[in-house]
Amino acid sequence: MSLRSGAPRGGAPEEQTGFSLVGGLTTSNVVTPECRHGFSRVDVYWPWWGPFVFAVSFGVVAPLRTEYVCAEATGAAPPEHVPDSHPPL
Repeated sequence: MSLRSGAPRGGAPEEQTGFSLVGGLTTSNVVTPECRHGFSRVDVYWPWWGPFVFAVSFGVVAPLRTEYVCAEATGAAPPEHVPDSHPPL
């Protein structure tokens, strides 16, 4: 899976290794406190040894590699009010 935000890059690519359990029922989250302005690029993929772990664990564990690039700070001010994605109940 790949995501490109279009934001200018703010540094070199970084990597994290995680895993997904039971055929994707759980996901691997990327925690990056150093990316205060969001991401410029995120790629999630299986490392070369991932299919071996997947086979040995009978599909219970699927290793994931996440590569990301932090976004550079821009001069634009954040919006004052962001509307809700759905109306409140």
